[in-house]
Amino acid sequence: MFIAGFDKEKQAAFLNLAYTMVYADGRLDEKEQMIFAGYQIEVEADMSKVHTVDFNEELSAFDDCTRTEKQRIFFELYALALIDDAYPEEEQKLIETVKKRFDISEEKAEEMKTALMSFISVYNNLHRIVTT
Repeated sequence: MFIAGFDKEKQAAFLNLAYTMVYADGRLDEKEQMIFAGYQIEVEADMSKVHTVDFNEELSAFDDCTRTEKQRIFFELYALALIDDAYPEEEQKLIETVKKRFDISEEKAEEMKTALMSFISVYNNLHRIVTT
């Protein structure tokens, strides 16, 4: 959703972070897979080179970004963590790492979570309407 505006190097770094996030709990949920597959359309980076990384180290690729850009990265990763209705400890730790590194407040994270849940609800309602 918000990754297309980044250069190829940052897109590649984000994809590695996203990949690490979705496999943090040792499994790839269908909803996580759907979001990750969507990145193939959005980015120019080579999806075949995506791999797990040291999360904190890979976050350094975004140290020179604006606050807004960091919030976009955080939102994308947070959405991946929350999309599958499970939020295991492994994902929570990674999200806390991003929050601390990017100075995302609890209030901002909660605001993003609320917006994401509203978006998911609208999407699910539309899906129900067109499939019944």
